[in-house]
Amino acid sequence: MPRATRPADTHVPERTRVPPADAAEAAPEAASTSTLSWTPLAATPAPVLAEPEPPEVVPAASVGSLVEALRDAPGLLAEAWSALEAALRAVRAGLGTGGGDQLDVYGRDTRLSEAVAPLVDFLYSRWFRVEVEGAAHVPTGGALLVANHAGALPLDGPMLHEALRRERADLPEARWLAEDQVFYAPLLGTLFNRLGAVRASPDSAVRLLAEGRPVLVFPEGIQGIGKPFRDRYRLQRFGRGGLVKLALRTGRPILPVAIMGAEETLPLLGKLPGGLFGVPYVPVTPVPLPAKWRIRIGEPISVPAGAKETDLSVVESLVDATRNTIEHMLRELLGARGGVFLG
Repeated sequence: MPRATRPADTHVPERTRVPPADAAEAAPEAASTSTLSWTPLAATPAPVLAEPEPPEVVPAASVGSLVEALRDAPGLLAEAWSALEAALRAVRAGLGTGGGDQLDVYGRDTRLSEAVAPLVDFLYSRWFRVEVEGAAHVPTGGALLVANHAGALPLDGPMLHEALRRERADLPEARWLAEDQVFYAPLLGTLFNRLGAVRASPDSAVRLLAEGRPVLVFPEGIQGIGKPFRDRYRLQRFGRGGLVKLALRTGRPILPVAIMGAEETLPLLGKLPGGLFGVPYVPVTPVPLPAKWRIRIGEPISVPAGAKETDLSVVESLVDATRNTIEHMLRELLGARGGVFLG
């Protein structure tokens, strides 16, 4: 059956119909005011399509960081496992059932320090992500590094010790002075002593300085680590000026040190009676939180030539200068902090 043909006057869609020429002449005003303009089909410009919104692009740096983190995940897990094994060795040493039997005159156990090195490295590099500035200020021949004391458990001593070991390998190994209460604490006292802490006393400090070692001093003592979290980064009293008298007696310089991060790592949430363990109290605190640490070592504070430790006005002036410098550095670090845990 033959296909039917369309009639000549087949309907043309409105959008392509061309009006007669005299229609525009007959109504010029309507043509000029109309929102639709009739133009020959051949002269109609191609429609302009709106540019699509570009998709949100993830910065290359973020993608690179994610890829790097994923690539590094197996290594991180291996480090965490090594740190856990080292932590168990540290607990055994604190209980007196592990470690070596070769101790130096201060009680440090070299074999134990090597065994727990993965734990210290993991905390320092991965967990706290410690950043250090001003390590070049530490002179050779011994010096007193005076730092703020913070956190329910005194991890600032081991972390500052590790910072100097990494940043100033040219110096003799530093030692940190710990208050008597730390040495009386079960587990912690023995462990810290085996790792390099020295009982705070003028005689021990003089001996360490004579060996050319950096000596790490925390003059706030038990008051520093015993303050509530609401008082974080508020320096407590600096004792009776023993650190300045020590500097005047030995002729060694004083370097102020500000440590930021320890307060949030181990916040003191409460205190339990500690008489059963021979300590003033048992701190209530979470496991170490991954707050980012920053350590700033300031320039040496000048000591007046010929000054004596019996000159109380000089002693008080140097104590105030040291404390004020640490407070100033802490304010600067806190003001520049990007975040507690992200840094």
